[in-house]
Amino acid sequence: MKVVIISNTDSGGGAAIAARRLNDALNKNGVLSKMLVVNKVTASQDVVQVDKSIFHKAFTYIEYLLQRRVLLKDKSVAMFSTNKVGVDFSDNLFLQSADVINIHWVNFGCLSLNDIQKLYALKKPIVWTLHDMWLFTGGCHYSGDCLKYEKDCDTCPMLNFGSISHSVWTKKKEIFKGQHLNVITPSVWLGELCKTASLTNAANVQAIPNTLNTELFKPVSKAEACKKLNLDPSKKYLLFSAANPNDVRKGFSYFVEAIKIVKEQFENVELIVMGKEQKAFENLPLKLNYVGFIKSEEAAATVYNAASVFVIPSLEDNLPNTILEALACGTPSVGFAIGGIKEMIATGVNGYLAQPKNAEDLAKGIVEVLKNPKSESARNSALQRYSANVVVQKHVEFFKSISK
Repeated sequence: MKVVIISNTDSGGGAAIAARRLNDALNKNGVLSKMLVVNKVTASQDVVQVDKSIFHKAFTYIEYLLQRRVLLKDKSVAMFSTNKVGVDFSDNLFLQSADVINIHWVNFGCLSLNDIQKLYALKKPIVWTLHDMWLFTGGCHYSGDCLKYEKDCDTCPMLNFGSISHSVWTKKKEIFKGQHLNVITPSVWLGELCKTASLTNAANVQAIPNTLNTELFKPVSKAEACKKLNLDPSKKYLLFSAANPNDVRKGFSYFVEAIKIVKEQFENVELIVMGKEQKAFENLPLKLNYVGFIKSEEAAATVYNAASVFVIPSLEDNLPNTILEALACGTPSVGFAIGGIKEMIATGVNGYLAQPKNAEDLAKGIVEVLKNPKSESARNSALQRYSANVVVQKHVEFFKSISK
């Protein structure tokens, strides 16, 4: 079986990392897989960058600016994508010889809506792997409390020009007309939303989690990890990671309130923060150890092993790679019982699920895990659900079922 995975890039974001990890896992388990991207970051020979016009970068950035500065009412919303700009993948030789096309995150100049239509014209089995809600909305990646995707995404509450969302929805409806949509969702939660959406309610939906290399993300001694990071192994460390903590969806304000409560109960607790944005973490009640944006997975594994608990206060999320990585390293996780997070964390087993938007309960969970970490259970939960051999087998079965 030949599989082609399409993604905007092969690194730099959760969706890209998940797609590349799947590509690696398929190849290591006997499936011939190539990943086609617009922007290649890694040195992997199984990732191929497609040709694009010399104007592509400029057009992509202009579209992004229009969406951010003109369309969106609330600039704290992470992204809204109209997908007017893209690259035509349809004449790529790897793609033309593929048995299955697996489309991942294709916004920000990867596939335009017209490019997607060209892929369906090839008459090959296409599988969408969703990393957010974009496929079945009029452009938003997470809809918040809005349910207009269940009808026609008319007059979008996020936009200054609400009819634009309906025009994107209408174009998608045209593309999907007469097509049998095949969809993989990493979380059951996202799959259920997919089934309620007007664009995808008849789709063939299968929930299959993301994978990761559990031989790379594995437990090592805390003392060894702390030594590499110049940290004191006698202290307890709360780990927080977010590319953009100012995104309201990340729930950063609840994290801040929770650590104030934790500080009252523990004297030897400090923070470790991974991410691009340091300014948001100034003036917090706990000492900050900022490690910056981690590009190397080996380095990331070291950070997880130095941490006593990983805290993720997201208010909307699919199946965060960060939780997979933490659990695989034996680091328990604490988060709100929302989206795919409630499928990953089990209170008293590998962490603590707090009541959504409840900083006091989030703090309670952090304290409980610090007192009783259950690191071995955290590691086992990752092996049972997210190891490559388990996830690849499920993908192959699904790919074969739609290729008959």
